[in-house]
Amino acid sequence: MSSSRYRNVEIIDGKYFGTVVFPTKAQLDAIPTYTIRLTRFDRLDNLAFKNLGQGELWWILAMMNDLDWAFGFEEGQLLKIPVNVDDVLRIM
Repeated sequence: MSSSRYRNVEIIDGKYFGTVVFPTKAQLDAIPTYTIRLTRFDRLDNLAFKNLGQGELWWILAMMNDLDWAFGFEEGQLLKIPVNVDDVLRIM
């Protein structure tokens, strides 16, 4: 991965400060994705590990699908997954 979501973070007097820049819906919609059908037992961290290679990237799936909660999906719900996670990190 070429960049980190923490790249705008500064350490000042031992405390972390930073700006999180969230992409717009239009920017997220422009990213190539594929979809998977969920079961009610799926979790975002497991799906991120399986599809993106790192469970810690669950927040990308949540952001791309406008999800507030990482558990309790409805059976059959569709989830968009970015083809290349670097496309998401590049716009942040």
